[in-house]
Order: sequence, then C-alpha cells, then structure tokens
Amino acid sequence: MQDKKFDFSIIMDDTDSIPKDVEFKIPIQADKKGPKTIAVLLFIGALFILFQAYQDYLHHNLDDIPRAQVETLLETPNSQSDEQITYDQYQQFHDDARDSGGYIIRAIGLFICGIMLSIGSVNLFRLRKSGPIISTSGAGIGLLSGIYGSNLIKIASDENLSGALLLTYEIFTYLCGICMFVCTAFAALPLINARAREALNQNNKVSLARSASEEE
Repeated sequence: MQDKKFDFSIIMDDTDSIPKDVEFKIPIQADKKGPKTIAVLLFIGALFILFQAYQDYLHHNLDDIPRAQVETLLETPNSQSDEQITYDQYQQFHDDARDSGGYIIRAIGLFICGIMLSIGSVNLFRLRKSGPIISTSGAGIGLLSGIYGSNLIKIASDENLSGALLLTYEIFTYLCGICMFVCTAFAALPLINARAREALNQNNKVSLARSASEEE
C-alpha cells in the first residue's frame, strides 16, 4: 500500500478575514442639575465670604475697641478660667493683629475670593465652562489668604491672650482653612466629574454653533 499524501493550503484575505478591533464607548449622560446646584451653593458661600471680608476690613480700620464691647466679649471666657483677661490685654492683641497685617490680608484675599466666586457661580449656573475655572481660582486665593491672615491673628493671640479665648482663635484658624478647602473642592467638582463636564462641553458647543450662525 502506498501512503497517500494530502496537501492543505489556506489562503487568507487580509482585508476580510482578520476582524478589526471594535471600540466600545459608553455614552456619558450630561448632568445639568448638579452644576447648577453647586453654583447656588457657591453663590451663597460667596455672600458669607464677602461679609467676613467686610468684618476684617472694619477691624483693620478700628483703632480702639469700645470697652463695653470688650467686656461683653470677655465675660464668658473669664468666667470659665482662673486667668482673667483684661481690657488692656485684649486691646494689645487687637493692635498686634492689626499691625501684623492679619486683618487686611484676610480682608483683601476674601474679598477677591467672594467676587470671583460670585462671577464664577453665575457662569456655572449658565453652564459655561469658565464658571468652575473662575470659582476654583477665587477659592484658592481665599484659601491661601485666609490661612495666612488667620495665622497672623493667632500669633497675636498667643502673645496676649489665654484660656478659652486663646483656644477660640486657634479653632477659628483651622475652621477657616477647612471651610475654604471645602469651597475649593466644590468649585473644582464640575471640572472633575465626567457628567458635569459633559454638560459644560455640550453647552460650549451650542454657544459656538450659535456664534458661527450669527457670523454667517
């Protein structure tokens, strides 16, 4: 018997037989409600920041604090501590805090922050991409100036005050930093969240299309 030999040949067509990679993209649904909610919260926060900036500006321009106001302020801390804080000590604290520039640095920084947050929140509510960029920049300025100014005021309190009132200014320094950090995070959230970013991009495309049609 003779062995039979079989020859097999396979002809492959490069164009048809090899499938191309197929890319599957998950569509991102735009979220317009989220950015608008954040815009409202940022606008409310901007009002509080502007109010604090105004208070710091008044403190910077105030030479002598009224004795009645200081006595009312010191009534509770003095009742909780054996070390009594006098009017002269508190006045010296105020003078040192003002001379260090703590009040005016915080006032200017928070004023700029409040204005930029107001403008940015309005643009964000209108789903403009510049909104979160302006808001984040303003919140960053408020964060740096708020922490630096509050730290200068805290140094003045460490040198002149004691007891519960000293702890109050220390807590206020941390509280200012935390609040401004949260504000910065909220302002940057529409730039990070994919659905919110898609809503801003869609609105930007609509604006560009309208501008192009108006030019034609």
